[in-house]
This record gives sequence, structure tokens and C-alpha cells, in this order.
Amino acid sequence: MQILKFSDKKATILEFCGGKGANLAKLTKAGFKVPQGFIISVKAYYKFIENNKNVKNLIESFNHTFDYQDLDKLEKQSKILRKAFLELEFDEQFLKEFDENLKEFDENTAFSVRSSSTMEDLNSAAFAGAHDTFLNIYGRDEILKHIKLCFASLWQSRAILYREEKNFFQNEACMAVVVQKMVNADFAGVSFSINPVKNRNDEILINANYGLGESVVSGEFDVDEYSLSKSDFSLLSTHIAKKEICIIQDKLGTKEEKVSKEKQEIPCLTEEKLRQIAKLNCDVENYYAFAQDIEWAIEKNELYLLQARAITTLAERWTRDESAERYPNVITPFTWDYVDKAFHISLEYSFKMMNLPSFKGKWFASFNNYIYGNQNIIWLYMQSGNLGIDFKNLNIALEQILQKYPHVYELPKQWMRDLDYYLKGIGALENKVISDNKQAFDFLDDVVKLGTMYFRPNIAISITQSLLYKILKILLEKLVGEKSSFYFDILTSFDESKTAQVNEDLLSLAKLIAKDPFLKSEFEKYNSKELKEKIFGYKISQQFLKFLENHGHREIEFDPYHPTWVEAPEVVIDNIKLLLNSDFSNNKKFQKKKIYFDTKNELFALLPKEWHFGFDELLNLVKTYTLLDDLEHYETTRLSILVRKAVKAIGKHFVKLGIIKDPTDVFFAHMQTISAYKEGKITIDKVRLEIEKEKAQYFENSKKIPAWNLGEEDEIIENESEILEGVAGSIGVSVGEVYLVHSKDDFSHFPKDAILVARTTNPAWTPLFYTAKGVITESGGALSHGAVTAREMKLPAVMSVRNAMKILKNGMKVKVDGGKGRVYILN
Repeated sequence: MQILKFSDKKATILEFCGGKGANLAKLTKAGFKVPQGFIISVKAYYKFIENNKNVKNLIESFNHTFDYQDLDKLEKQSKILRKAFLELEFDEQFLKEFDENLKEFDENTAFSVRSSSTMEDLNSAAFAGAHDTFLNIYGRDEILKHIKLCFASLWQSRAILYREEKNFFQNEACMAVVVQKMVNADFAGVSFSINPVKNRNDEILINANYGLGESVVSGEFDVDEYSLSKSDFSLLSTHIAKKEICIIQDKLGTKEEKVSKEKQEIPCLTEEKLRQIAKLNCDVENYYAFAQDIEWAIEKNELYLLQARAITTLAERWTRDESAERYPNVITPFTWDYVDKAFHISLEYSFKMMNLPSFKGKWFASFNNYIYGNQNIIWLYMQSGNLGIDFKNLNIALEQILQKYPHVYELPKQWMRDLDYYLKGIGALENKVISDNKQAFDFLDDVVKLGTMYFRPNIAISITQSLLYKILKILLEKLVGEKSSFYFDILTSFDESKTAQVNEDLLSLAKLIAKDPFLKSEFEKYNSKELKEKIFGYKISQQFLKFLENHGHREIEFDPYHPTWVEAPEVVIDNIKLLLNSDFSNNKKFQKKKIYFDTKNELFALLPKEWHFGFDELLNLVKTYTLLDDLEHYETTRLSILVRKAVKAIGKHFVKLGIIKDPTDVFFAHMQTISAYKEGKITIDKVRLEIEKEKAQYFENSKKIPAWNLGEEDEIIENESEILEGVAGSIGVSVGEVYLVHSKDDFSHFPKDAILVARTTNPAWTPLFYTAKGVITESGGALSHGAVTAREMKLPAVMSVRNAMKILKNGMKVKVDGGKGRVYILN
């Protein structure tokens, strides 16, 4: 079939019906009031051009060798191709199908004929205005003529240029066409389910005018703007324009008409109509589980949905809000290049798995060696807490979650299957011998390929964990109100995590040493660097070596420019020294499991019996993803040893050439520079100069505290206020003196019962928690390592305390209130 009704199953497939057509079919299927019609599929487009060599050759001329900078040539070639389209004829089968679909409408019906490219209304490329739309078209011959015009508009010069800019292949572009019954609108416009100007997800923004929506969509006319509250659809603000012109239907097409003077400066919509539009927008957002902008029209008091698309374009705003916890310190150029590539491949892969709109821009980026997040986009994707879930019945809510996010059950199983392949690859690369510089470059390629493939679904794990935590929080707030944080901490703390297992292995080593008077005195007498030289002569050497063999890939810092535990065993020794004064009682695990079990039963008693299954499933999923997120990080860090192996091998080659003195200086080269050198495209001198420049900048930037918002210097007024606001990480209250930990070098100096203050923490820092009284970090939230570990250790923790490392000084006395998310300076 070349033509599909909106109600046909295949009509929802983008590859058949283009972005606009597939969307309209989905909305029709979902029960929204969409004016009906049919879709000329891409099959019809291909049939239309299949036997015309001239048209095909003209299309092929727009390849990578075409000079897209020559706009005159582009316009001329585009015009020739479009003219050739209009001279083609439809085949008999198409005309037969067309007539069968058209006869279902009254012969006096007016239609809109709208382009629907397979590259149009995509979340990463809207192609807004690039292709043609025709309104108020009557009669068989006119509709057929305008379908041809839509086909031809695929080759408008503006559409060709847009595809080139977005790096789409021109010969892969194809067109479907939507033929849809016209709404002779009295009022029309667009509505946004978020306020994209103010970046608020609790507001709905509506633009409206009299007549057809073209006066609003075109942006050429003054129109009314309304802002409504998302919670109750109350009117927050209005801007009533002087609406002198509107667009209405004409005999064939549309025309501009003057608005009567008495209507020009009054609102064109009543508050009742605004509420209806706002509700429609929210319903569409809930259906897609993502922020949407919609086109709507009102005819004779009936509200129609004309189109919907995801909002994925917002102005860039770079901050440390999301990145400071992941990437607290400076990152070398080499590391960020491969992380950036793998991260954004994972982002696209994960979003597709989760049925989220794709995003082609940058989520994170490096500025002055510090990583910043594109906060507006992060906010847009992560705020989709308009989950569209009905919490009146938890079992139904769970079904809704699984319908919207079908990957939730499958992802953990698939990830564990793929883990075997990844670990085999790690083992093979660990055992690979690198004997020359070509093998070194090839080895680096193999490491990057393996890491990129392994990491593809991992962002979906983090996002799903956040989603499940959000659902659990909402449910607990409904059940127990202000005590929800207390219950949440208990229900998200698990001893079975990989980090907990590593800590148990560290504790086992500490216990062995504590039981042996000689070893205990040795660990008290010598510092970690001295013990590093001695430990392999002690009787615990085999246990220590086994620990490094199992967990030596653990990172000290995110950037593998810094050695892992296996290369810096003094860090492990520092951790053991911290643990020697810990409570080694064995009943903590049992007590913790009992508390979890009792808490679960207490909450079951508050729930209707029919909710018990849903609640139990939710808790199981929370546990699954909490443990999986931790395991994923543990396994990812195995790549650090391989990256260092590759860099050192390349570095040896560069040392021989006199480019560098230290093999690890390769971390200060960009990956594209390494590739260009490998391919013989650049000289040794260019590599050397880049490394020298980047290394100097890296160490200069490492001494600076980055501005929280890029381009803005943070203004610090030290100690003017006695209260520092942050985010609740782990409930409880603790009073003590702060100790600032900047890096692993501070571990051995950390005083017992101090309040740990850091930019962020990672699993390698966990032993510090055994001797700390509380935790304060500059970044992170309820899912951060610091918060999760603090909950596990029953330590009060406040996260995201802006500029804590600047304001607080060693020895200052503070009170940490983890439930309120506040730090009180007491002296």
C-alpha cells in the first residue's frame, strides 16, 4: 500500500510516514481529537521517482563533493530538480488508492496538504519551515498537484542546506505527505508544556490569535501570550498584543484579514479555553512522557489537536550543577576526548532504548580542563517528572511505568549478558604484548572500541535509577509525609553493592592487622609510602596482593592520568590505616537487614492490600538498579588500567623521538592529534607543542576553583551567614570540626570524628566515612556516592553546598543537618 489512514498500524512508523505523519497517527491511536485524513507514504515517493533517471541523477549531484558554499549554484540546481518533480506523473495503483481514500470525505471538504519528511519533526532536527505546507486545498486535481509540490519541497535549497548542516546524507532524504481535513479555526495557536523561555516545568506557555494558526507559527504577527500554572491551570500572566491581522480560509488557500478594532486589544481566548488547551498539552506530554509543544485550533467551540512534537532545543547554559559530582577536578585533554565520544554515543543509545527523544548536541563539555553540563538540556530531559503516572493504585502505576519504559526489566538482564563479553575483552587486552609503536596505536583503538561498546547502555542505568528513586520518593511523601526522607534512606541502602564488598575486603585486611601486635605497631609507626616498600615482606602480603588483583583497577580520581590502586598501593594502605580504629562488630549487617525488613512491613501496613505486589516490585527494582549502577561503575574503571597501558606504550615511542620526557605526558595530547600523527598528517613538532601547551594550561587550571556558572565568577562572602544551604543527602544531625579533603594526599591526615568536606567523593574514598562524623560535599544529590555511602554508614550528609571548600576552613565547628540539607557554622 502506498497510502495509509491515520488509524492504520503502519501509519505510526516514521520510516513509512515521516515525522509529522507518524505523530498524527500515534495521537489518533491514543484517542486525541485529531482532524482525520490519510498519509501518502514514502513508498509512494519512491514509486513516483523510480523510473526517472534525470531526477535520480539530479538528486545524486547533491553529494559530499557539492559546493554548498555556492548559494547561487545551489538555488539553480534546486530549482531544476523541483521543476523535474512537477513534470512526473503518479502511477495507476497510486491513483486508485488515492481515490478510495478521498471518497470517504464530502466532495466539498477542504484539506491541508503537509510535507512529512522522514527527517522532519525529529527530536534532533525539527526542519521547521524547511518543507512546504498548503492549506485549504479543494478537489482531486488540486490535492494531487500539491502532493507533488510537497515532494518537490524536499529539495528546496533551504532544506538541502539544513540537511548538510545536520550531517544527513542527501540521497537518504525522502518524503511522505499528510492529507488532512482542514479545521476552519476561529482561534488557533501553539502551546508549550514547559516555559522554554524561563526554563520552568511548572508553567504552560500558550500563544494564540484569531483565525488559522499560520499567523502564530510564522512568527510574523503580533499574538497573545498566556502563562498558566501546570498544577491547577490558573492564569499566571498575560501579554495581550494588538492583533491587527489574522489568517483565514480563502476560496483556494488562505488570505490575511484585518481584525476588527473592538477585538484587537482584548484577549482572544477565555480562561476556560486556556484551561482546555493547557490540559490538552499536559495530556499529550503525559502520553509521550516528555515535554511537548502542540499546534491546536478551535472551531465552533471544539478544540482540535493538529500536531505535537518534543521540545529538545533550548539555549545552552553551562554550569557545574551536574558535572561537579562526576568530574570534580581538572581532566586531561586525552581523557576527555575519549570519554566525550563514548558518553554521547551512550546518550543516544540509552535515549533510544528508553523511548526518549534523541539529542545530538553536547550534554557535557570541557572548558579550561573542567567539565560543565549543558544545564538547560539536562533540566529538560531530567525534569520529565511529569511521569504521567496515576498513584491512586500502585499496581496500575507500575503497569504505566513499564508501558512507558519497557526496558526497565530487560536492561539489567541484557547488561549482565553483555558483561561477559566485555570482561573477556578486558582479559585479552590485559594479556596483550605491545612490542612496537604501531601495536601501541592499534591497542589504544581496541581499548576505545571495547569501552565505547560496553558503555552504550550505562547512561540508561543511571537515568532509570533516578526515575525509580523519584517514584519511590513521591509514594513515600504520600504515605508518611515529612518522615519520607527517613524511610527513603533505609529503603535505598544495601550491603550487597560492589562497593560494600570492596569495603568488606578492606576491613578483613584491617582485622588481620589489628589482631597481630607486630603488624599493628608497624602500621602505627610508618606512613603509607614507607609501608608500601615493606608490606610485601609481611605475612599478610598474599592477602594484600589478592586484594590488589581483585580490586586494583579502582580509580583514585576519575582521570586515568592518575594511577589506580594497583599502581599506587599506598592509597589502599592509607585506607587500611583509617579502618584500624573502626568497630569490627559482625552484627551490623544483620541489624541493617532487620531494619530494612521492619520498615518494609511498616509501610505495607499503611498500604491497601491490593498495592502490596506493586510496592514490592518497586522496591525490588530500586534495589536492582541501585546495585547495578554501583556495579557498572566498578566494571567501567577496569578500562583505566588499559588506557594507562596504551598511553605508556605510545609515550615510550614519543620519549624516543624526544617529544616528551614522561610517557604519561601523552594524556596532554588530544586524541585527534594522536590519530593525525599515526596517519602521518602532522609533524612531531606539532605534537610536542600541543603537549607542552596543554600540560601548562592543565596545571595552571588545577590551581583554580572553577566558576560554578561558566562566564560568571562566584561571589563569596565568607562567614557572613551562619547557615549554608544544600541538598539533603542522608538524615541525621552531627556536630564536629570540619576537615577538607582535596585529594588522596589528605587521606592519611584525616582526623577521627571530623566532618568530611570535599568537592565530591568516589568509592575509593569510602574508608574515610568509617572515621567521619558527617559529610559535606559541593556537588551531588541523593544518588551521589557520598549520599549513598553516608546513608549506608548512618552518617548525616548534606550535598551540593555551593563553595563549601572556599567558605569552610579546617578546624571550624559546624552542625550538619542531613534531613534539612543545612550546615550551621558554629564558630
